[in-house]
Amino acid sequence: MASLTDWLCAEHSRLMPHVDGLRVIADEAAGMTRDALTDRLRAEHAFLSAELSPHMTAVQEILYPSFERLMQNRHSMTPMTRDHGRIRGLLETLEQLAQASGAPRVLAGSPWLLDVRRALYQLYALLKVHLAEEEMYAPILEHDLAETQLAALLDALDARQATEA
Repeated sequence: MASLTDWLCAEHSRLMPHVDGLRVIADEAAGMTRDALTDRLRAEHAFLSAELSPHMTAVQEILYPSFERLMQNRHSMTPMTRDHGRIRGLLETLEQLAQASGAPRVLAGSPWLLDVRRALYQLYALLKVHLAEEEMYAPILEHDLAETQLAALLDALDARQATEA
């Protein structure tokens, strides 16, 4: 049986190249045409919407409540849940920016370009910290839950993601 840590690490390994790509796009944005930048924004948004959103739903509905029960319902996962809202908001912002019409050439310092870079950097930083923090919870659950409980968690996570995909 795979561990919860293994499951989360595999999930995050699949997501991390795209998370790191957000910073790369932001770094390169000023030298790109608007069309090229818009294409990259749309591609990353499509991936993150299809892959990250189901992951967030699965862990928020299955993993976080288990951790909350373990921590005697002290609202320990509230910051993580709040992060999910911020991540979804930034994804929506990227989609809106990608839909915005304008000149075919990105001009350094244009408000649109600054908004794009700001959203990309914010999403990148938030995801890097959030995913690393998420991995810190797995060993706690693995230590304190019975093997059958962990197996049920893993089955539920897999099933939930399958229905979201």
